Amino acid sequence: INSLITGAGFSGEIGILSVDIDGNDYWVWDAITAVQPTMVICEYNATFGADHAITIPYQADFTRTKAHFSNLYFGASLPALCHLAEQKGYDFVGCNHIGSNAFFIKKGCGHTLRLLTVQEGFMPAQFSESRNEKGQLTFLKGKNKLEQISHNMVYDVHKGTIKTIA
Repeated sequence: INSLITGAGFSGEIGILSVDIDGNDYWVWDAITAVQPTMVICEYNATFGADHAITIPYQADFTRTKAHFSNLYFGASLPALCHLAEQKGYDFVGCNHIGSNAFFIKKGCGHTLRLLTVQEGFMPAQFSESRNEKGQLTFLKGKNKLEQISHNMVYDVHKGTIKTIA
């Protein structure tokens, strides 16, 4: 990722970095060292909820639609991204209202935004794009979404272990 960034002519301090790749978002942001953005916008998977710091295990060829037919198994939970943000020197300042993107501001940059806990800032998904085995939209809601992918594996960023979502 750093080669791609520097190859495109970017390095050092930049204004905004947006990470939205429907899969390895956590791992890609973790690997980025070529730039130091003032603000990071990162997609989170609201289906994972606000209680567990989990992400999909890294897989170089991850494709959301191939990983699970439901299209619900991807990315990282908001707690996982907040944990990573803290490690990288960022404050969590909120999520968008539809529950897909989290916003982080570099510590010490002089911002005056209110810092939020995961519980204060978490927004559940206000959209439904779940699918069945035939690829048809099923519009699952709430816990039904999580149950659909409960057998899939996730990486616990606090414990450094891989386990099932269930």
